[in-house]
Amino acid sequence: MVVVEFSYEEMKKLVDLPLEDMVEGLSSLGAPCEYEKNTKKILAELTPNRPDWYSMEGLSRALKAYYKNEHPNYTAKKSDYKVIVDKSVSKVRPYTVCAVAKGIKFNDQRIRDVVLLQEKLLGTLGRRVKRFGIGVYPLHAISFPVKYTTMKPEEIRYVPLGHEEEMSADMILEEHKKGKQYGHLIKDFERYPVFVDAEKKIMCLIPIVNSAETGKVDEKTKDLFVEVTGNDIHSCKAALNILVCTFADMGGEIQEVTMEYEKETFRTPDLSERRMKLELPEVTKILGLELKEKEAKKLLERMGYKYEKGDVVVPPYRADILGNIDIIEDIAIAYGYNNFEKTLPDFFSPGERIEPFEQGDQIMRGMGFVELSTFILTNKEKLAVVGYDKDVVEISNPNSVEFTVVRPTLIADMLDTFSTNKMKGLPQRFYEYGIVQEKETKKKLVFGVMDKTVKFSDVRGCLQTLGRELGLEISLEKFKGKLFEEEISCKVLSKGREIGVFGKVKASVLEKFGLGFDTYVCEIEI
Repeated sequence: MVVVEFSYEEMKKLVDLPLEDMVEGLSSLGAPCEYEKNTKKILAELTPNRPDWYSMEGLSRALKAYYKNEHPNYTAKKSDYKVIVDKSVSKVRPYTVCAVAKGIKFNDQRIRDVVLLQEKLLGTLGRRVKRFGIGVYPLHAISFPVKYTTMKPEEIRYVPLGHEEEMSADMILEEHKKGKQYGHLIKDFERYPVFVDAEKKIMCLIPIVNSAETGKVDEKTKDLFVEVTGNDIHSCKAALNILVCTFADMGGEIQEVTMEYEKETFRTPDLSERRMKLELPEVTKILGLELKEKEAKKLLERMGYKYEKGDVVVPPYRADILGNIDIIEDIAIAYGYNNFEKTLPDFFSPGERIEPFEQGDQIMRGMGFVELSTFILTNKEKLAVVGYDKDVVEISNPNSVEFTVVRPTLIADMLDTFSTNKMKGLPQRFYEYGIVQEKETKKKLVFGVMDKTVKFSDVRGCLQTLGRELGLEISLEKFKGKLFEEEISCKVLSKGREIGVFGKVKASVLEKFGLGFDTYVCEIEI
C-alpha cells in the first residue's frame, strides 16, 4: 500500500467538496481514507496499480470525474527542445523520455508534493529505481541540445544536490545518501550514464542524484525539464505521462521534446488517448449486470473515461489499463460493490478438505507475526544489497530485469516488504515460509521485526520460542557478515549444525531499501 497524506483545505482548492463527500468519494473509488482532526489532514491508502493517484492533483482529478463528470484534455505543444541519446547507454540504462513544463507557480508545499510524487512513482512503478529513475530540473539552468551518454567514473565530477563541494562519481556512490541507496545499480559498469547539457555541464549521474547547479528546483522556478530514464521504455513513458499530467493540473503548459536515438527519432510525451473496444455482453458475463449503453457510459465517465459508440477512451495518465478486464473492474467500482445482489453459484462443488496450518505458521501467528508470500524469482542486484555473493540459478531467457534468478534466500524479499510498507505504521512483524534454491532446493522460514527501537532480547525470545515449539535446540554463535551489525550478527545453530542467520540489519543496507528504523531478521532452514 502507498499512503498519500494531504490537507483538506489544500485539496478543497482543487475540488470544492464537503469533507464527508471527499472521504466517501475516495473510499468508494478504491482509496480508503480517514480524516485526522488533530492535523486536519486526510490519509488515503492506495494500491500500487493506481500511480496516477499519488498526488493531490491526481486524486482531485478522480473526484471531479466521480462527482462532476469533468474530464480534462491533456495536450503537449511542439517545441525545439532536443535530447540526443548516445548508443553507449544501451549497455547500462538504454531508454529515456523527456518533456518540458512551463508556467508553474511553485511554493514550498508544492515542491514537497512533487518530490513525494517522484518518490512514490519510483518506489512502485519504478521498482525503487531498478526500472527507471526520474529527474526534474529548472529549465533556465540548462542549455540545449541535451545529451544522454556515458562517461568513465574518473571523468565525472560535479556538486551534487545536498552537498556544497564537488565530488567524483566514486565519492557520490560511497558518501552521498542517494549513492549509498542506489549506487549498486551502476557500480559494476565501466562507464556510468549521465545527462550533459550543451555547455558540457553534468546535469545528473543517472539514476543517483542531480547536480546542484542544474537540478535544484525552488520557489523561483517556473519552467521544468523532466526526464524519466531506465530499462523499460513503456514504464518510462507511463511515468512521464503521470508527471506531466500532474504538472498540467498545476497550471503548467506541457511541451514536447524531440528524442534523437541512433536509429529513430520521436517526440515525447505522447498524451494521445487510447481507444479500446468494449462489448456489453462481456461486462454482463463477468459482472452479471445487464447494463444498457447509457448506464455503462455513465459508470465509465464516473471513473474518468469517455465512451463513444462502443469505444472506451482511456486517458493518458492511466498506466494500469492493460486490457478490458481492467475497464470492467472500474465499472464494478463505479456501480458499487455493495450494490451487487448476493446469489448462489449455479454449479455444484463438493469442496475439498482444508489442510491445517503447518506448526510453524501457528507459532508465528501466535507471536503476532503476519504471513508473507513473495515471488520465488528475484535478481542479482537485490541479492547484492543483502550481501549474497554466492552462485545462483539464473533464468536463461527472463522476461523482466526484476526476475532473473531463483532466490537463494528469503531475506531480500523480507526487507523489500518492509520498504513497501514503511508508511503503514510501526511496529511491523512479518514471516514467510518459502522454497529457496541454493546447491539444492530447501524450505526456509524467515521472520523480521521493524520498529523505532527494537531490543535484541525481544527478537531473540521469538527465535527461542520458535525453536522450543519446533523441538529444536537453538544456540547462537557470533560471526562477521555483510548484512548485520557486527555486534549483533549471529549464526543460528542446532546441535552444532548451522541452520540459519540472525541479527540486526546494518544501517547502510537499510538505507538502500529506504528504511530508517531498527530492523532484525532471522532466517532458518526447516
